[in-house]
Amino acid sequence: MRFQIKDLLHISILSIGIFLFVIDLFIINVSLPTIQHALDLSNSATQWIIILYIIGYASLLINAGNAGDYFGKKKLYLLGMAGFTFASILCGLSTNIYFLLIGRLLQGISSGMMVPQGIALITLLFEDATKRSMALGIYGSIAGVASVIGQLLGGLLPDQSWIQESWRLIFLINIPIGILACITAYRYVPSDQANPKSTISFIPMLTLFILMIGMIYPLIMGPELHWPIWCILLLGTALILTLLFLKKQRRVYQNGQQALFNFSLFRSKVFNLGLIAALAYYMVQDAYFIINSNYLQNHKSYTATMTGVAFVYQGIGYVVASLMVNKLIQRYGKAVVLAGLGTMVIGLFFHLLVLNKEIIATDQLHLLFFIYGLGCGSVLPSLMTLALKDVNKELIGVGSAIYLTIQQLSICLGIAFVVGLFLHEKGNTFFQLNNITAAYGYATTVSMLLLILVVCCIVYLPTIGKKKDNGITAQQNHDCEVLN
Repeated sequence: MRFQIKDLLHISILSIGIFLFVIDLFIINVSLPTIQHALDLSNSATQWIIILYIIGYASLLINAGNAGDYFGKKKLYLLGMAGFTFASILCGLSTNIYFLLIGRLLQGISSGMMVPQGIALITLLFEDATKRSMALGIYGSIAGVASVIGQLLGGLLPDQSWIQESWRLIFLINIPIGILACITAYRYVPSDQANPKSTISFIPMLTLFILMIGMIYPLIMGPELHWPIWCILLLGTALILTLLFLKKQRRVYQNGQQALFNFSLFRSKVFNLGLIAALAYYMVQDAYFIINSNYLQNHKSYTATMTGVAFVYQGIGYVVASLMVNKLIQRYGKAVVLAGLGTMVIGLFFHLLVLNKEIIATDQLHLLFFIYGLGCGSVLPSLMTLALKDVNKELIGVGSAIYLTIQQLSICLGIAFVVGLFLHEKGNTFFQLNNITAAYGYATTVSMLLLILVVCCIVYLPTIGKKKDNGITAQQNHDCEVLN
């Protein structure tokens, strides 16, 4: 079944949202050391550049579907794209960390508007199931390609010599793309009918955002400030308030009122184990790029371009494995995921051996990153499939929203804890880290332990691929997982 030109135009326009979101998620990982030097930032400030982007995005995910129904999906997509473009201007022209952080938060919030609506509009426009699946496959592939392009541009752009402070280009390149997307989406994407009867839980959503900040803030600032008592108290208070918030939301749900979560999902042991697996895996996911990028540029004298090119090999490995993983899972089930996790753990062990050499052979580093990428591509597309294995088909959308929210929170925790362990090597009396090599070793070891925890969870989960339970396949969930 072939797409008409109109169909391809719709897919292209609506894929720009996910393209920009993923680009800016990955481009920052490689360029972060350059930004830190240019603006003379502390280690904690660099962590906030990424975390505010993710928290802004995550805080809108759960209500994204209802918001699209209430305001209209096209209208919200346009608003998100315009907001992302404006935020990119603010980031690109920032003269201090405060404007940059505000811009990154606005980028994240705007992404939380446009990315879910892009998926929803594709689902709405392609009524035929086969065409819809093909359209979402293209959409997911664009997101995967964007992750590779982001890592490459994150290395190339900060090294440009024809412009002063060339790191600003990583944000400014979004502007013409965003303007083009707004114009074409307004003109060519059909409008959908808004439904004012839909309800949006603004207060719970804002509460969730504040609680996430309350948990992440002391984890980031604590090591840098040598854990003052107020940091410990803030962390404890945030955890207690989070538990009370969840308890209240559960009571609201039991009374039949509109709650932020559908708590019936948590009766499933499979779903709970899947969330724990996702929590551990995504704590490693983004932390890996930040730690290795920082280590190569600040300790091994790699340029941003050299680092970006090296990470492209990881991206290629990921794309290659993700293209094959669905067929392999249909035949071998979750053994493919376990093999991928084993590859990642062994890969990190060899990271310690290779990257601690005084002189690193470029071909060895590229091969190491490529193999690690193969492991990632064998695991990530199937994690959501495993978590949603026993979820009723009617609750797949709600379950996916909860899963993706946990995913984003996990990335924040990984940056706060794993990256924080690496960045704050000096004066960390608890771990006795007195140099960056020891810090790299500790952070990488923690990542290996987290992946082993994922293995333990996967072992107790039912297999996938051998039969269809709720109609959700690894490939379909890959189209969602790769977005993040």
